Amino acid sequence: MYLYGASGHAKVIIDILNASGIKVDALFDDDPSIKELLTIPVKHQWNGESPVVVSVGNNLSRRQIAEKLDCKFGTIIHPAAVVSPYSTIGEGTVIMQGSVIQSDVKMGKHCILNTGASIDHECIIGDYVHISPQATLCGNVQVGEGAWIGAAAVVIPGVKIGKWCTVGAGSVVVSDVPDGATAYGNPCRIRTKPAVPYSDPTAPCAKRIAIYGAGGLGREVAGGIMRINNAGRQRWEIVGFFDDNIPAGTQVSHFGQVLGGIDELNAYGEPLALAIAVGSPKTRKQIHDRISNPNINFPNLIAPSFRVLDRQTFEIGEGNIIQDNCSVTCDVKIGNFNVMNGSNAVGHDVKVGDFNVLMPGVRLSGEVTVGDCNLLGVDSIVLQRVKMGNNITLGAGSVMMTKPKDGFTYIGVPAKKFDFE
Repeated sequence: MYLYGASGHAKVIIDILNASGIKVDALFDDDPSIKELLTIPVKHQWNGESPVVVSVGNNLSRRQIAEKLDCKFGTIIHPAAVVSPYSTIGEGTVIMQGSVIQSDVKMGKHCILNTGASIDHECIIGDYVHISPQATLCGNVQVGEGAWIGAAAVVIPGVKIGKWCTVGAGSVVVSDVPDGATAYGNPCRIRTKPAVPYSDPTAPCAKRIAIYGAGGLGREVAGGIMRINNAGRQRWEIVGFFDDNIPAGTQVSHFGQVLGGIDELNAYGEPLALAIAVGSPKTRKQIHDRISNPNINFPNLIAPSFRVLDRQTFEIGEGNIIQDNCSVTCDVKIGNFNVMNGSNAVGHDVKVGDFNVLMPGVRLSGEVTVGDCNLLGVDSIVLQRVKMGNNITLGAGSVMMTKPKDGFTYIGVPAKKFDFE
């Protein structure tokens, strides 16, 4: 048996194979830095070996790997699992120790039934589903493709769990969960839904996206894109990075390589979405202004955890990056190419212009106006009705209480103009 994916999940599968008397012939992984796992050498070039089990816990990643491998897939069942002979299990699926599959269960391809989980009679489980440890599915439950059922969750009889949705650990699911949603609690309630009509994150119409800026913010944006994919809001394929200061071919973590700089971007011959992941407001605008390729478009990248109190009055332009745990209330207008770096809170009637960067923890009180190309430092605050113009820097932890002058830096509580000389 061959395993593709040298992860913690692979370690558990190796234990199952050992308990079953099955030899692990080889491990494969795309990360060249991984040399071995549990003393088994890890290879980085797959040459058609089979049978293979994709030993990756993330449902979307497991599907992406399975679809690129043209081979026979194995099925792994721990000898301490209880599996009805009247059930069916798809290829590539892993059944772990202490789990139970009752009569007439139909389980799809490349699923994970984790330690001690139980599936009762006549349940239908789609492909690429992960049912976590000690989760219990009562009879006649249906679980859609790519769904993740958290540890110790309970799903009562007859409930339908949609495609690519998440049910939190310990939840008790008493009603249907729609495609792409996140739900948790006892009783389980829908907490987040796709901001746009749900689309399969594995659909072949996935949009290609690149990131301009291969530094720390670029890696954060890449991770955010993967979370957007996992939440089912959009299916993005990261093709790589553009950066004028890093040589082409440089690997950027596990997300991809640098494809070139501005010249290569302007010569790109296919439609391509682009996120500008540079923290300097001025530099962000300069990069944007140098892009002349009509094939390039600028989507908004919005974390699944972003909260909008009143969607009917919320307006947003293009090219914005909104990271985790940000929130806006009502009648908020956000322009173009802004970065909200995480845990930002924006009050009512706030207007934000273009190319602003809000560092983590920024607070904008009600009726604040922020112009263009401003940098607001970590945990800074702008009090109600203050109007900020352009090219202003507000220092970390500072509180802006009065209207500042354009082009200056303000620091302190209350924030005052800072002279660097």
